[in-house]
Amino acid sequence: MSENPTQRPYVDGITNLPTRSSNFIRTWLEVMRPFHKLTSRQMDFAAALLEERYAIAERVTDKSLVDKLLFDEETKERIREKTGISKAYMHGILRTMRDNGMIIGNGKKISPEYLPTWKKGKPFRMLFVFRNED
Repeated sequence: MSENPTQRPYVDGITNLPTRSSNFIRTWLEVMRPFHKLTSRQMDFAAALLEERYAIAERVTDKSLVDKLLFDEETKERIREKTGISKAYMHGILRTMRDNGMIIGNGKKISPEYLPTWKKGKPFRMLFVFRNED
């Protein structure tokens, strides 16, 4: 593989992860687990939160308004009820998501690093570059 960072890296291996649109976000969070370190139950809530964000973004084009609506108390309550968790546990998950950088901007925005540029029904490609730092 070329060491020049301006060149496209050569791909040594490709792995397909079969998934359905209905569980893409949850599968994507599983792949990203080493970075966010959420538990399985926390990922259930995070997946519901991200799914809600995508649903809001389909109707609202102003990104700042999308995040404002997502973190509205009524929206969070609806997601909490959907995932069957207590208010205290929800607040703990949101705190964990802020602590690990998934939620930024004073706790009112999902980090772009945790928003895959995915379209329903289309393949999503993700590249990991493992740099040997020996």
